[in-house]
Amino acid sequence: LMRVQSALIWNISPLTSSAQPPVMYTTSLWSLPLESGAPLRLLQAQERAVLRDLRSAIDKRIENKIASARRFAVRVRNHAKMVDCYLTTYYNHKSLFGNKKQISDQIIEHPQNYHIYEGLS
Repeated sequence: LMRVQSALIWNISPLTSSAQPPVMYTTSLWSLPLESGAPLRLLQAQERAVLRDLRSAIDKRIENKIASARRFAVRVRNHAKMVDCYLTTYYNHKSLFGNKKQISDQIIEHPQNYHIYEGLS
């Protein structure tokens, strides 16, 4: 049983995007008593681990939502800063009689010439 579980984890690990190997639980979900010769202590320990991890996941779901909202807020803030840098650069380089489309295209195509990303950091 343990060899099969180890081989399965070994083969599944490269398919996941996590650095940690996947967690696998070996449990019996029968309502009937286990047969003689079954690894009773292993199955009971794994069942307790499943229930403990489920309880932990339920407890952490609010924390996960808060962390997700924070990541999204950081992305929105960074996007707003980038838009502000582009607009500030555009307003600083446009002139009364200049071609506004040409200036905006140059800023978009060559932001390094206008030090856009330096303003973000």
